[in-house]
Amino acid sequence: MVNVKGVVFDLDHTLFDRYATLAEIMKDFVVHFDVSEGMTAEKAAELITYADKHFVHFGWDRILAYLTEKGMFKTAPSLSEYSEYLLDMFTKIAVPYPFTKPTLKMLRENGIKTGLITNGRGEVQRAKLRLLGLDDGCFDEIIISGEFGKRKPSPEPFLAMAERLGFKPEELMYVGDHPIFDVDASRKAGYIPVWVMTTGTWVYPETEKPDIRIENVSALPEIIGLK
Repeated sequence: MVNVKGVVFDLDHTLFDRYATLAEIMKDFVVHFDVSEGMTAEKAAELITYADKHFVHFGWDRILAYLTEKGMFKTAPSLSEYSEYLLDMFTKIAVPYPFTKPTLKMLRENGIKTGLITNGRGEVQRAKLRLLGLDDGCFDEIIISGEFGKRKPSPEPFLAMAERLGFKPEELMYVGDHPIFDVDASRKAGYIPVWVMTTGTWVYPETEKPDIRIENVSALPEIIGLK
């Protein structure tokens, strides 16, 4: 049991089903891009899911390089073509986890304040929140790097969130998947870090894993001691 007064979340790979979302996007992806003969949406989904699990923490360029190496394309798109396409599609498609809203609701009903700190463009991340139904009453405070002006792993978003929520950083839990941007950054800012093992890969062996590790956010109420 951990004594916390607030829980702050990452968005991608934490509060919605990114892999199911990518699978849906692949239905349009294989039509939009010049893919190899026989590259179905299902095959594309398998490739991009594997690439996302293993390379997302290194950047989209690594994912595109993997997809190209594995023969997804007849003519590979540029990184900007690839990334801008996906960013646009993320404003149109987002598959929710069934447990996200109930977990947030339970936390808030038990007096736990909730926050969101996410990197990305404001219009893209807020579109995701609307699609997921997380834009109204699910969070006490939201910080998006494109609006705030500082990105994780900078300590500024974490310290600003603590101030907005009215608590000390050590009274807050931060929940996310990225070893550097989420776990290490929140720990250095004074939060209790929680690793959501969505990708299943810890690609920074020099960075210490946190004590609290969960499969998904539905485990949080029990960890905090809520009933």
